Amino acid sequence: MHATTAPSQRPSPLRRNLVLGLWDGVTAMPLTTLSQPGNFVLAALLTGTFAFSTRTYGLITSLPFWFNFLQVLLTPLLAQRLRARSMTIVSACLHCLGWVALLLALPFLPPSQNTLTVTVFIVAFSIVALSAAINGVAWNAWMQECIPVRLRGKYFGFRNRLLYLSLVVYMLIVSGLLAWLNSSLLAFQLLFAGALALRIVSVLAQQRMRTTTSGRPPVPEPPWQDQVRVVRADATFVRFITFASAMGFACTLFGPFYPVFMLEELHLSAARTNLLLLLSVLGAAIAFPAWGRLLDRFGNVPVMIVAVILWQLFNTLYIILGPGNIWLLYVICPAGGIFSAGYGIGVFALLLKLTPPGARTMGMALFVSISSLTAALGPITGGYLLAAAQARGWSALDAYHAAFVAMPVLTVLSCVLLRRVGEQNSARVTDVVGAMRNVRTVASLFGLTFLVNQVFLRPGSRVSPAPNSPK
Repeated sequence: MHATTAPSQRPSPLRRNLVLGLWDGVTAMPLTTLSQPGNFVLAALLTGTFAFSTRTYGLITSLPFWFNFLQVLLTPLLAQRLRARSMTIVSACLHCLGWVALLLALPFLPPSQNTLTVTVFIVAFSIVALSAAINGVAWNAWMQECIPVRLRGKYFGFRNRLLYLSLVVYMLIVSGLLAWLNSSLLAFQLLFAGALALRIVSVLAQQRMRTTTSGRPPVPEPPWQDQVRVVRADATFVRFITFASAMGFACTLFGPFYPVFMLEELHLSAARTNLLLLLSVLGAAIAFPAWGRLLDRFGNVPVMIVAVILWQLFNTLYIILGPGNIWLLYVICPAGGIFSAGYGIGVFALLLKLTPPGARTMGMALFVSISSLTAALGPITGGYLLAAAQARGWSALDAYHAAFVAMPVLTVLSCVLLRRVGEQNSARVTDVVGAMRNVRTVASLFGLTFLVNQVFLRPGSRVSPAPNSPK
């Protein structure tokens, strides 16, 4: 009976949301990545094609963080008039319009750092940054209504892995186009147009998703003043915001300048730089499910601390990196992707876990806003420090090497604040370290579980089962 009725059954609202959420993420990933500060494609376009200085590049890179800070003034007002679902879709449409404006303007901009070119980029990226800031808060709030708590760890671990695999495909296309068209302006136009078309598909998938899994309309949120009071009274969430603020500055101080360093100081082509960064994406894609299991087992805070320390341990190799030992990038990039993935998925899961139930939208808006304020100061400060060091007679290579000391030190120090974030049912950091000493656990992070699962036998040999093993 079940076999005959199953094909005629329609998928449940929850299953529909899960599938459409995957389509949404996969098709949104290329344009979302291009909109992130300090990504390789924009670094090549701004510092290469349009020859922007480090200070101007740092200013434009900081725009997403400034708008993430300012969105707290707008998001609560919109939340009183629009559901999280409607805010997500409307802001996604505005995000597409900002990219359309930039795409149409690119052929007419002088290829130099003049007033017109800088103004157009600032205006276009301001539209993109504002819409992305609102979208990020609204999407996180919407996912709390769509995805049950019991499924979030495994679902978003699988979803993030799928997203990164789709990004791998897009980055291969990026390398092919940049190499084929010699990093010309046409190559960037084609890349932006393709990512924009996929983002439209993402919006269509969002429109088909249901607001709740229960079929009941969501309860209207309290006034934003009441939500602010709820957030202020939650000491654990306030500590989490404090940590995120410190971490944001540490990561953005010189983080956006890593691809610039690879292009200008290591003299790598745009296509090769993209392929190296692709190793980081592959590492993250492979490791996401394993990190998800570790987070579910030990809790977010201890796993995030271990991931950050290991991530920055490999980042210290940038201090000795130069044109003569570029091969080190083939170690740094995949390792950075593997361990930064543990931190990234942990922050997202911890945010969903700690956001006060009575102040969902305001809590996320304040988290994004306050942490982004310090992150916005990062690339501006970093660009100024790099320019000042070279003005004092430092070589560009020495200036970058000195700068790359700061990120590992500051990010690891930020973990002191993370340890003060109280998370229920979380293990100790030493427990996570002990688990990662296990060969099987480490192999799962590197996607090599199949190796430790193999049993190699001589032909004709037999192995007796263990006493408690299934027959």
